[in-house]
Amino acid sequence: MKKLISEQLPRDGGWHIDRLVQEANERLGQIGKRGKRAKIVAKKNVLTLQFTFTDEKGRRQRNPGLGCVPFSPKGVEEAEEIAKLVTTRLVTNDFSWEWFNKLIGKNALVKNRVLTCKEMIEAYKAHYFKQRKGNKAIDKSWYASCIHLERILGNLNQPLSLSLIRQVIDCTENNTATRRTALNGLVGFLKHFDDDSYKNIIKKYKADNKPKKKKRNIPTDKQITQVYKTGFTPGKHGRKDLLYRFPQWQFLYGLLAVYGLRIHEAWNIANWDKPVILKDGDWIVVDNLENDEIAQQHKGETKIIPAILDPENKDYILCIKHDTKTGYRMVAPISPEGHNWLEEFNLLQPFNIPHIKDALIRNGIHAGGYNCSSAVGKWFRKRKYGFTPHALRHAYVIRGHILNYNPKALADSAGHSMTMSSTTYTKHMSAETKYENLVSASSKKREKDSENELLKKQVEALTNENAILKNENEMLRAKLQIESLLAKQ
Repeated sequence: MKKLISEQLPRDGGWHIDRLVQEANERLGQIGKRGKRAKIVAKKNVLTLQFTFTDEKGRRQRNPGLGCVPFSPKGVEEAEEIAKLVTTRLVTNDFSWEWFNKLIGKNALVKNRVLTCKEMIEAYKAHYFKQRKGNKAIDKSWYASCIHLERILGNLNQPLSLSLIRQVIDCTENNTATRRTALNGLVGFLKHFDDDSYKNIIKKYKADNKPKKKKRNIPTDKQITQVYKTGFTPGKHGRKDLLYRFPQWQFLYGLLAVYGLRIHEAWNIANWDKPVILKDGDWIVVDNLENDEIAQQHKGETKIIPAILDPENKDYILCIKHDTKTGYRMVAPISPEGHNWLEEFNLLQPFNIPHIKDALIRNGIHAGGYNCSSAVGKWFRKRKYGFTPHALRHAYVIRGHILNYNPKALADSAGHSMTMSSTTYTKHMSAETKYENLVSASSKKREKDSENELLKKQVEALTNENAILKNENEMLRAKLQIESLLAKQ
């Protein structure tokens, strides 16, 4: 019996942090006075303070960072204590940025001298990783927002300058999301050191950067089925010793399509051939025991989720382990109306995904992605399917909306927030899918109208028949009364 210990993951507890911050702010609202009061802000897994202070240079700052205060329940407690101290200083007019930076340990490296670019990067990187401790994709996050900073400034033993700031920005292409992310990373970097010297130049770059939205190619259910049937045929001149891999890739493809998984989640399935027990917030994977034996051992304690290959399983709910982007999750299979992709895609067989070396190892700190994600993406591009593996996930969510799945259940199944499930993913719905959806809705409406019309006619016929029977009944009653009178005479 293997116990998978639950973790306090950002997604699992994000709502909890928001509630704790709200409660802390309610307490903070009872001290200080309007205009001289600090409160806590939780945004993008970072805690900051919000207050207004104008220094002797006329500079105003509203959302200073909190150093290495973690985004956690304990971090909220620490932030509340800092906010109380700030409020006290604001009310007594004793606040200064020097005091504040010393309070949160920000000036430990400065010591009355100008830091070099190398020292700044080292200090900021240590802060960045400590503040986001526990985030599963922290390497990837750093790479996306700060890699240009690290490459340009990381080895320079000289102070930061406007020329270097321009170099950091100009190594990205204008009108791209990459530049937007790099600019945001630069803002966070400078904010950490309370340096607003380059605010205007960054603002200008931001105004000039207007990335065009990329339209995702989300396959229709017909296209997904077509690729399953024709996209895994070996080439005539392919290596014969690798032919066994094509059914494995086809199995993985079906798995991603039916369950809408992120790629690495296919390597984190807990209940394909073994049941899982839910108990006290933990999952227990059970080896070599029948469900009735398991139930007897844990009678009255919890819920048993059967193995996918259990002959008695009718729901085929998939359990994803905690070592993934959104942690423990249960996923429902979604097939198009009138189809059962679990059977059509031959998924009810022993687990059979491709062997990828170090599948769940991230391929380098600078890339941050899993080896399996890179390999699967490469396969899709090489085979020219016309869409990415992640597009199957979009298609899964869209299919669920078309089939009128409960929005909350669909979001939970996909590991999304309600907003992302209902807007971010569905906005990429292809014109063909929208057309088919409208045609289907129109057809269903016609069928319903036709059914209603038929029911209406049937009601009219029954009403007429009822009226005739009623008349016949009245005539029969009158006849019986006459016969009774005649009999008495």
